[in-house]
Amino acid sequence: MSDIIVEDNFLEESQFKAIRDYILDYNNAAPGQSINWFMSDLVNPGNSQGLDFTQFVHIVCAYGETYSHVQQQLNVPGGFLEKIDPYTVERIKINLITKQPKVIETGMHVDCPNAPDIALTSVFYLNTNNGYTAFETGEKVKSVANRLVTFPNNKKHTGTSCSDEVYRCVLNIDYIKNKRTA
Repeated sequence: MSDIIVEDNFLEESQFKAIRDYILDYNNAAPGQSINWFMSDLVNPGNSQGLDFTQFVHIVCAYGETYSHVQQQLNVPGGFLEKIDPYTVERIKINLITKQPKVIETGMHVDCPNAPDIALTSVFYLNTNNGYTAFETGEKVKSVANRLVTFPNNKKHTGTSCSDEVYRCVLNIDYIKNKRTA
């Protein structure tokens, strides 16, 4: 796993809970602070394995445009984005896949196919479940809350559903690392 970096307990517990609760705790969100989820019919067309398969997505920002107030939560001093230290962010997207009878892989892909070769993808797990991120090489990273996995953007990977929790939720960020910390 030389080009796959796994970091457990990526954020301080209080920072992790703040982000997780901000994104997932709809019932306790302040007025105007809950997030909108948009349904995507197929995660990867042609790879639904014969099942009805949907995911819910929330785009935080993409290609220079901010679409969500979640960006503010990620930008708190000492928080998620400061710790990742991007020079530029291509996209931040949150994926939520509901429980399935069995774990289903969504299909190999790269998040931003037109990104430069130096771009990275990081997947930040918001809950622990029996889902995972798998790579074309056969390597797998289990979904563990507060874990960050980082790899080259051009490395094919797939997410999954889960079968042991109500949902599997991850935050995906595609970016170019700041040179001073690369």
